[in-house]
Amino acid sequence: MVEQEEIQLFNLLTFDQSRGEIFLKDYRMLLFSARAIGALRKELLETLGAEQARGVLKRFGYAAGMADGIALLERFPNASRFRHLQYGPLLNALEGFARVSNIPDRSDVDLEKGVFHIEAIWENSYEAEQHLDMFGKSPEPVCWTLMGYAAGHSSAILNQKTLVVERECRAMGHAHCRFIADLDHNFSEEYNIERRDYEALRMPELLQNLRETIMKQQSSLQEQQKTIITLQSKLTPPADFGGMLGSSKALSKSIEMARLVAPVDSTVLILGESGTGKELLARGIHQHSLRADKPFVAVNCSALPETLQEAELFGFVKGAFTGATTAQEGLFETASKGTLFLDEIGDLTLSAQTKMLRTLQEGEIKRIGENKVRKVDVRIIAATHQNLEEMMTEGKFREDLYYRLNVVTIELPPLRERDNDALLLAEYFIKKFAGKFSKRKVKGLSCEAARAIARYPWPGNVRELEHAIERAVILAGGTIIEITDLPEKVAGYRLEKHPVAGSPLLPVKEAVAGMHQSLWEIADEAERIHRALQMSSGNREKAAQLLGMSRTTLWRRLRKLSID
Repeated sequence: MVEQEEIQLFNLLTFDQSRGEIFLKDYRMLLFSARAIGALRKELLETLGAEQARGVLKRFGYAAGMADGIALLERFPNASRFRHLQYGPLLNALEGFARVSNIPDRSDVDLEKGVFHIEAIWENSYEAEQHLDMFGKSPEPVCWTLMGYAAGHSSAILNQKTLVVERECRAMGHAHCRFIADLDHNFSEEYNIERRDYEALRMPELLQNLRETIMKQQSSLQEQQKTIITLQSKLTPPADFGGMLGSSKALSKSIEMARLVAPVDSTVLILGESGTGKELLARGIHQHSLRADKPFVAVNCSALPETLQEAELFGFVKGAFTGATTAQEGLFETASKGTLFLDEIGDLTLSAQTKMLRTLQEGEIKRIGENKVRKVDVRIIAATHQNLEEMMTEGKFREDLYYRLNVVTIELPPLRERDNDALLLAEYFIKKFAGKFSKRKVKGLSCEAARAIARYPWPGNVRELEHAIERAVILAGGTIIEITDLPEKVAGYRLEKHPVAGSPLLPVKEAVAGMHQSLWEIADEAERIHRALQMSSGNREKAAQLLGMSRTTLWRRLRKLSID
């Protein structure tokens, strides 16, 4: 009888290649390769982890089984409920998922008395096959889609919640994939973990919950941003402005300009090469402004896909475009009453620039897909390493937007123009990474390493220096970072054939050339400073040069260590 029903279902299949459609009677079907489904399974496991992937695949199977059950009830209304319970396994086999054997007879199922208990076998389970092929032997059953399908189908037929549990699985090394199906309430509490896999029965709900969770986390992160910045400032040495470290005249000039403009609620444009600390300076301006207790939101415009720039900046309403399942506020609204830092603003599209100009002029935005005007109160700090004037000439940047942004311009100097700041920063990064990597014995630089750091032009600026010191701390075998611990291109500047780049660094060249090897091998900072003062006959300016720091920094160290 079962074979006849199987043939009957097969004969109801129609393939219309000209329309790209497959139907079982008038119920549309799809055909996928087992390998493709296996690849999806692999990606889910690697992306979400085993627990989440198991739940997703069970819910997917449940939805498929429920849909098939309802469809067959509608198309075969005269068939008995017991016959419909058999249709599920038959359709499963027809779809290529697996073949169910040992299907029980009516003695195991009495719907009128509420009896439903099935113990059967999945033969040739595609899930066990694909899992073994891609991951090897599993410590737990893996036929998650089949479990979900059987639960969804039987729930649809019985109009009661059922649960299907796989007891044995070929992926675990068993001879068969054996499962049990029963009414949910007949299973004990030990199966609650199985029940939890079905808590979200629809994929759109799962994705919506995930999206809402992300949005809540983003909101929470923005609220905690000030706290994080405060804690970070406690981890950094004293600095002139916003955590920026340096004593050179070039940097001091930029910081002084930032300090003056911070309390004034005007637009600021920060120019400088990549890695010079533009975002750090912007945070400093915000921290010293009247908006310091409000959000500081930073966005790298170059990291936003062109098609999403306007959506991210101005927000959108539900249904504004494909994938817009809910309304979302843009970054202008997120930064309400606070500061919005637009890094690499030169990478905005002309369309986004146009909307940006209107927002700056009128103080209002419109979400994509919405006619409602929303007022926004945000201070804009923009930054770029590009030449915006050249971009205007080439038609890549709006002239009116440029002049609207260019109210106050601050140029951050590259590290090669910041006197001996490279050595000062190197000292700070050594302490930072020595603590991070539990290598607190690393205390300083050898004479050769200090000379190379002072002479190297640092095209990647502070960011490049930070990465170089991080590498050196990891590789350091003793208390001192040797020249061999630095990147090869930096180490090459220890020789005289590589002069210090730029005249502002000349004092550092003279200082480094006079450094005494033993001075940099002294681990204790107080003893090292004492030795430098002895070598310079008490002259603090010369001692600071020997130590690779400014006179002001040496003065701070003397006070901190209570050295007379």
